[in-house]
Amino acid sequence: MMAAALIRPGAAAPIFSKDIAPIIEKHCVHCHRPGGIGWPIDFTSYPAIRPWAKAIRQAVVQKYMPPWLADPGKSLKFRNDARLSSQQIATLTAWVDAGAPGRGSLTVPASNGGWDHPQGRAPDLVISMERELRIPPSGDIPYLRLLVKLPEAEDRWISAVQARPGNASVVHHMAITEVGLDDGVLASDLEGFALLARQMGAAGPVSPMGPVVKTPGRGEMFDMLGIYTPGAALETYPGDTGKLLKGGRNKYLNFNIHYASNGKPAADRSEVALWFRPTPPKEQIFRVPLAYDTILAEGVELLTDAPGVKAEGTRAGIPPIPPGSANYELTAVTAFTRPVTIYQLHPHAHLRGKDFQYAAVFPDGREETLLSIPKYDFRWQLAYELETPLALPAGSKMVITAHYDNSVNNRFNPAPEKQVYFRAQNQASDEMFSPFVQYSVARSAADLPVVEVSGCLASAGQSSAWILSNLSLPVPSQQAATSSARAPVQPGGGRQIELVGTRVFQPSKYEGQAVVVRGVVVDSRLSVTSLRPATPAIACSAN
Repeated sequence: MMAAALIRPGAAAPIFSKDIAPIIEKHCVHCHRPGGIGWPIDFTSYPAIRPWAKAIRQAVVQKYMPPWLADPGKSLKFRNDARLSSQQIATLTAWVDAGAPGRGSLTVPASNGGWDHPQGRAPDLVISMERELRIPPSGDIPYLRLLVKLPEAEDRWISAVQARPGNASVVHHMAITEVGLDDGVLASDLEGFALLARQMGAAGPVSPMGPVVKTPGRGEMFDMLGIYTPGAALETYPGDTGKLLKGGRNKYLNFNIHYASNGKPAADRSEVALWFRPTPPKEQIFRVPLAYDTILAEGVELLTDAPGVKAEGTRAGIPPIPPGSANYELTAVTAFTRPVTIYQLHPHAHLRGKDFQYAAVFPDGREETLLSIPKYDFRWQLAYELETPLALPAGSKMVITAHYDNSVNNRFNPAPEKQVYFRAQNQASDEMFSPFVQYSVARSAADLPVVEVSGCLASAGQSSAWILSNLSLPVPSQQAATSSARAPVQPGGGRQIELVGTRVFQPSKYEGQAVVVRGVVVDSRLSVTSLRPATPAIACSAN
């Protein structure tokens, strides 16, 4: 009723071509068109839209369409915010209440070949899977890895990218990376390498394939060129930024696709479109899942060298979610040793995903929430593009927390009586903790040192301030926790350092104890990425 009040009483009904079609085109037709996730509900013409008028009214008044899961009161502003304005809701409501007339009706303009570039530009390059795949009507489907040879001989810089499923009803998610093969190796040889590695009893994957574009500081991680998840759309890179596509021999795009059967036979031939920029950008954008260096499960820090299957996109084996658990918590901590700029946040989980929160912790310990999703919905896994990119100085951290509901209260939970696993290649019945982030890294800055140090943990008299005293000599370290936590030197050394960003490690549990801490050295502080009791346990004296 409040939305309708924005339309002057006695005013003429909104005109479809002038007032309604532009809203539908901008906010709805991306999904409600052939091949879209909202198909077969068709919003590409007035005759197709008209039968859905009352449903449209209900959806926009109740604000569950267009889908947008970020809490505006606890998140930053996003340039791709899909929510309708009060005036747009009022216009749609008045149109439906007037009988959804078709005055001036026309076909809602379709995007260029189904692509969504805001300027209507056709893609500069479209790369498709080389063949159509047949998807069975039931059962688990192993992840597809299909390599397509790149036609580009030279490096190209990308201003926009859109990954598009050939059949959105069976593509659960799709990740596209650029990979290189060793000289003399063909894509058709990879399965043979994998089989040989299994026969030789290799503990992990052995492959002559590696990342072409490497993320600074995380060289072993693939820069994710394109991602499709339900509801995701074209990505454009703001200002003087872009992503790199390397040219040259033996370069491929790797389509890594998770299919989910839908009860009937289906086919898919997915593709990705690229738009190029004429000159190199000032800033190169990278995308990786930031649940890699440090993960805490239910408040307990996981060891990256612990035996077991490593969860996809991580270095740790994540314990399964117990049956009936309604609020299973995972937290990822990633510190940046150089200045970075954050552009996009894109959380990914499966049926038990309950909520997500991304927060930045600055070198002085100040914390700011960037994105809060209080009700995660796996059916709408959106990417959130910051309206103003966030610059973080070296020594800052991202702290990302997700909760999972494996109880009967979760209406999407198919089996609350079973454990739910985080595996290397997860089916829909498994879970994932993949909080993707797109960011650029300062090229000219030197990396701050990452060290391990041990000593006695004490409160500095404030709830968020902690001191590590009786220090051992700092030694260079990786950020992740391992089983090699060293015992501290004997008390009495007198050296101490202030610890920053300790909240997620619950330091009060270890007050007065000897601990081993890893982190980034910032001035006279240590931005903490790992905090664990020392092994063997050594009590701290009162000195």
